[in-house]
Amino acid sequence: MYKRYLFGDGPNPSQVPAESKPQHTKQETVAQSDENSVTHTVTKCWQKAEQSCESIGERNVSITESPRDTRNLSSWKTVRVFVSSTFTDFFNEREILVKKVFPELREWCEERSLYLVECDLRWGVPKDSTTSDTIYTCMEEIDRCHSENEGTPFFINLTGERYGWVPSVKEVPSDICSQYDWINGTSITFMEVMHGAYRKQNPNAAFFLRNGDFCKDLPHEYHRRFIDTEPVKKEHLRVLREKLRARFPDQVFPYSCEVEGVTAESGRERIKLKGLEDFSEKVQDFLRKAIMRTYPDQKAVKNPDPELQEMENQCLYMEKKSEFVAGREDLLKLMLSYAKGDSMDGLQLSGGNDKSFVRDPGYWGLEKGDNPVLCLSGPVGYGKSTVMAKLVWNAVKAGIPVVYHFVGCSVDSRQTEKMYRRILKAITGEKLDDMPPEEQDCMKFYKDKFRDCLPRLREEGKAILVIIDAINELVDNNAYNHLSWLPPMLPGKVRCIVSTADTHFPTLHRLQEHPFYHTSMAALTTADARLIITHRLARFNKTLAEDELDLVLSQECVDNPLWVWLITEELRMFGDFRTLSAKIKSVSVSVSSLLSSIITRLMSDDETGYLKKALCVIACSRGGVPVHDLTNLLGDVNQKEALPALYWAKIRRHIKPYMRTVGTREYLTFSHSAIHKAVEDTLLTSREEIKTYHGTLAEYYLTWSTDKYVNVEMVPYHCTQAGLRNRLINFLRKSPDSNSMPDFARARYLQNLRCKNLADPVLPSTMDAVICMACSMKKSSFAPRFYDNKTSCVVCGSQMIGSQLHKNPVRAHYCSFHSVGHSSRMGKVPCL
Repeated sequence: MYKRYLFGDGPNPSQVPAESKPQHTKQETVAQSDENSVTHTVTKCWQKAEQSCESIGERNVSITESPRDTRNLSSWKTVRVFVSSTFTDFFNEREILVKKVFPELREWCEERSLYLVECDLRWGVPKDSTTSDTIYTCMEEIDRCHSENEGTPFFINLTGERYGWVPSVKEVPSDICSQYDWINGTSITFMEVMHGAYRKQNPNAAFFLRNGDFCKDLPHEYHRRFIDTEPVKKEHLRVLREKLRARFPDQVFPYSCEVEGVTAESGRERIKLKGLEDFSEKVQDFLRKAIMRTYPDQKAVKNPDPELQEMENQCLYMEKKSEFVAGREDLLKLMLSYAKGDSMDGLQLSGGNDKSFVRDPGYWGLEKGDNPVLCLSGPVGYGKSTVMAKLVWNAVKAGIPVVYHFVGCSVDSRQTEKMYRRILKAITGEKLDDMPPEEQDCMKFYKDKFRDCLPRLREEGKAILVIIDAINELVDNNAYNHLSWLPPMLPGKVRCIVSTADTHFPTLHRLQEHPFYHTSMAALTTADARLIITHRLARFNKTLAEDELDLVLSQECVDNPLWVWLITEELRMFGDFRTLSAKIKSVSVSVSSLLSSIITRLMSDDETGYLKKALCVIACSRGGVPVHDLTNLLGDVNQKEALPALYWAKIRRHIKPYMRTVGTREYLTFSHSAIHKAVEDTLLTSREEIKTYHGTLAEYYLTWSTDKYVNVEMVPYHCTQAGLRNRLINFLRKSPDSNSMPDFARARYLQNLRCKNLADPVLPSTMDAVICMACSMKKSSFAPRFYDNKTSCVVCGSQMIGSQLHKNPVRAHYCSFHSVGHSSRMGKVPCL
């Protein structure tokens, strides 16, 4: 009855008899009036919200156009996930999202030709930005999600006990109000929910409501970070929860957590929460189902066609690399001029000694006027692949038919034979279903086919541009026949551009055997570095304040693209925008110090306890470790128990940005030599520790690995590095796996194990090294190839001892030290 009176629904209070009027104190009346005012304020906001939902179909949702549409170039699609919440109270949940949920989900998406981008606005709004800038930043990011995900953006909202910042009417520009139907008196987080989910009843939106019971265990000084005490905000939160449950009955997920304590791991004291495993699983499960529902045709492909898969890999790599190139305009213009056959001003012919037998001009049938190859070289990490990818894109836009191959973008891309077959099929149009005869080398078969098609290409005059990136990374990069497949010149309008690291001399020397055009990568300018950093961060809707950006650009290493990429990735992953300046100062002195801090962060983020071992094993390996072997090595080698798959998945997510896979056996190695050195300097600080890892590797390949080809490469190397002399001798002399090892290789290892003491026969203490008649007739004691011992060297097992040498053998002796214990009474020493 009383409430009806207050809202004017009952009779005039003055007309009610005095004895029937409720008796209330003045304070109670004021409190009740305030309560009603709060309810009225929130109700008005929601009335406007509901009205905007009704009119949403009549207006167009504002979207930000992508810079260019590449959907026709590959079947990959982008999944963009927007995370909405207040800041200070959801640090723990956002850390789990960015370091666990999204990395796992990204791998799952990649298996379905989907590219995941998380829009995490923990930081990114500059500290000196205006209110309108902040609002535009949040709303436009949701626009991108609308645009790229078919109008149903993937939207995650986290709601706790804080409503968030409410801008005043004057702080919201009129154009924002009209463009986004802004509701005055509501928070930015509320408007994110409206624009990203509520108005269109988005089926791809999920709302995670945190139970506030944990707040009772918060230290008093942290209450303000987690709890809003203003009545209007508390009422807003209450109604918001009710409305979300009503409108999204199957998309609201409550969860609980507990206070674990206070931590300063991020550089600032924060509350650490525990018990968020349920939250993590619910987010990932919802997003997987939503993604599969939105993109039902993007399914995991079983047994895909290798060549088609490689084409997809190459296309996607080119698209990603060519999205943004800072500077390099003059270089790209010069290379495109070469591709078009325009004037070669700015390019000079280099090299040419006409002494090459590998790239024999006579074999290729060259003619006067054919086109020399153009080579782009530069230091590792200077962005050659980015330039080459952009060149592909520019050539396509210019109407030039392009055949391109990026070495290193996939597992098979480093295989010379597969690369050449792919390029040859694209140039000739042949299916190449016929395989070379068994007795014929595959590369010679393909080279002959390419040579035979050159006269036709010359006659047809068809323009073709062949672009091959990173030819120094092919698996045969140090072999005699390296680049034997590359003609010194190409006929007609066929032209070829290759790139290589300027530190790989075999590739440069092979190119220099014939005249070729040569151009080099220059160091980054400060302006280019600024563009790279701002563009990279903008992809995740983050922005550095000018003073913070200037701090990054003031570092000496800013001319190194590798350093710029590393620092940008670190800042993108950093969780607290308030301590960014301190973060930059602490890690940006040099490439080595930056890498050291990255390794330290990886160690602190590791949940398995095996990440350090993984990095150290890869660092101690010989050119990388097969992925299958690495999972075994991280487990219990003695018990032959592999690391659980879940642990390996977590480790791989952490180290993936800094790794690359090489070869058909999927060797995992560091993507840059600087990363390898940083691991050695940071984690492998003692010789004994290094020997321990080599010993573990040797033990694994001796006792567990079943790949004899890998074993032959790995066992001798790791036994030598670990100082396991006897294990190495036994392997070289007795293991069947060493049968495939050349005699000279076995001799080289054993020679390093020989005693270096003087064994001159004139010394009385020197003894002959001989074997008895019975042992001389035995097999395989010295050489594991079923040969008689009498025809094998007692040291290395070599079969270089022929019949003539056996009749007049070269005598061997024990030195004074190793003669101890032997007897010469019978004229010879005991049998070895």
